[in-house]
Amino acid sequence: MVHIIGPDWEDAREANQSGRIFPALEYSPKAADELLLIEPAPTTIRGARNLLSVALQYGNAFGQGMQAAALKPADYFGNDDILYLMEDMATGEIRLSILWEWVHKGAILTEDDPTTNTKAGDVFSASLFEKLLEEEYEKLLHAEDRDVHESSKTTTLPISKEIVVTYVQCEVKLPWFIDLLNINLNNHDLRTAKQRIDRYLEAFVQQGTRITENMDFTAL
Repeated sequence: MVHIIGPDWEDAREANQSGRIFPALEYSPKAADELLLIEPAPTTIRGARNLLSVALQYGNAFGQGMQAAALKPADYFGNDDILYLMEDMATGEIRLSILWEWVHKGAILTEDDPTTNTKAGDVFSASLFEKLLEEEYEKLLHAEDRDVHESSKTTTLPISKEIVVTYVQCEVKLPWFIDLLNINLNNHDLRTAKQRIDRYLEAFVQQGTRITENMDFTAL
């Protein structure tokens, strides 16, 4: 593909960052305040459902041994007009990061939604997130095997839900979704998963350190 992409890349030059000069970082009060802002963009219940559904499915797929998987929101299962998209860790990270931003920075909904009786101007609250999470999770539990493997519904899917809840509800934004998935790789027991997640939270929130080692093995 290089011979196809190369000429266009060369024509773009600085517009695509190569050689582009970026403004220096600022450490002013204004710059600090801007860290709490949300970029102007649509904030909708439909969007939140899509983010949640695919994030849950990606965590489940990872737990089943797949680092990339063809996924789409549960509301579109059986609709061949809506394509499955190849999701990987980067897109999983982005989905949960957006949801964390919406909850903790008080994102304002930009559209009415009859399924939740919310209106444009309402805040995307933690309780609203919890309601959507339960609804989207139930859809996955009732999905056909082609979209959500039956065996995963009592093993890796509940663990994926626990990880999503932990990431989005934590007051401190955790550095990586992948950390929580990695420490539960090859683990299909929810109780064990909760213990590992608690250890990770304690290490990061209290000590500022990440647990990245495989918890099934003890270093000699």
